[in-house]
Amino acid sequence: MTRAAGKHDSLLVTHLPNVRYLTGFTGSSGCVLTTPTRRLFFTDFRYRAQAAREVKGFDVRIVPGSAIEGCCRHITARNLKTGVIGYEGARMSLAAYKLMRRLLKGFRFHDASGAVEKLRAVKKGREITHLRQAAAITDAAYRKLSRSKVIGRTEKEIGWTLECFMRQSGSGQMPFEIIVASGPRSAHPHGVASDRVIREGELLMIDMGASVGGYCADATRTFATGPLRPRLKEIYKTVFEAQQLAMDGVADGAGCAAVDALAREHINAAGYGEHFGHALGHGVGLEAHEAPVLSSRSREVLISGMTVTVEPGIYVERVGGVRIEDTVLVRRGKSTPLTTFPRELHILR
Repeated sequence: MTRAAGKHDSLLVTHLPNVRYLTGFTGSSGCVLTTPTRRLFFTDFRYRAQAAREVKGFDVRIVPGSAIEGCCRHITARNLKTGVIGYEGARMSLAAYKLMRRLLKGFRFHDASGAVEKLRAVKKGREITHLRQAAAITDAAYRKLSRSKVIGRTEKEIGWTLECFMRQSGSGQMPFEIIVASGPRSAHPHGVASDRVIREGELLMIDMGASVGGYCADATRTFATGPLRPRLKEIYKTVFEAQQLAMDGVADGAGCAAVDALAREHINAAGYGEHFGHALGHGVGLEAHEAPVLSSRSREVLISGMTVTVEPGIYVERVGGVRIEDTVLVRRGKSTPLTTFPRELHILR
């Protein structure tokens, strides 16, 4: 049985970034149960010491088997008064959902997807500090690349060099696989590094980000490896202008769809609308992609403290592609780019 939206008395949190946000736990197995009277954290024996050190404000329970199974068995064994249990349907596997419903037969449930993500969307204090640090490492990696030789090297070699540098500079795990796409492959928005050798006189698109304290940066720059054909220069200029228009529109109270439109209408007017097929941007924090989404279909409004990417792109098959992306901290009035490596076209050799 399910209540209407927003009507739950307890909340079962199983999505690990949400668990981390609520408790500070960084392990790979854990869940949270909040009831009207209790705040409980569940994990297994492997994380006994880690949970004791990291988890704050919750009663820690070490359980056999999976965390969610242990949580459900704890509810029934202790006859906890949970009322309607909210769960993260959009983040829960079918197997975990079936297990929960089987072990808690007779309980009432409500899909509370997005409840914790809504809290996570606005960053404060240490979160913003971590985001700034991750952005600074990302910028430093781009500066290193700008002084490096790229022609004659493979995309994979460039990607690995950048990852090593960010790791050595204090980054945690990469939030996503670094994208390195050169020549015609730059028209692939998610063209992860291949064995292709980078050549002179083409585009080189790189999308990467460091992480600090679990918080991610996300930035894309597109470089030239020598003089470009007029059409490629025109594409770069159009994307550069579109991003600037959108960056100027990012502010507290701005509609996500309205910010998307600033870039999209400029690209449409230049005749490249069909080659810009993704959303303008997305939230970034404990996950590289989180709420809100800057897209034409979004009904969300930006709030001071949110961090979002602004990343228009034009991708022309068999010709090449350009994306320019920055992570931006939303503020009242003029918002603040956290990634600041110059966006003007830079030539690498």
